[in-house]
Amino acid sequence: MKPTFLTLIQMFQLEGMVALGKMLNPATGELARNLEHAQYVIDILEVLHTKTSGNLADDERRFLEQTLSTLRLNYVEEVGNPVSPPKGDVT
Repeated sequence: MKPTFLTLIQMFQLEGMVALGKMLNPATGELARNLEHAQYVIDILEVLHTKTSGNLADDERRFLEQTLSTLRLNYVEEVGNPVSPPKGDVT
């Protein structure tokens, strides 16, 4: 399997969703929310978005923008949801 830009974005997408406690951590099999790390992943994707502006195919640009939007919305939801945070929450 040859790595692509979409693969890179998918990797960060998965990492962000795990950090938001939206997906099980594949290494531990547990839900654990780490909002600081989730923000870091969003920041990395924002850097990629800025630095690749005008150099991506339409599908790559759309996927990156959709991923950023999804992670941002889920981040805001988690920041505003202090009720029963998942075990391992570091917020």
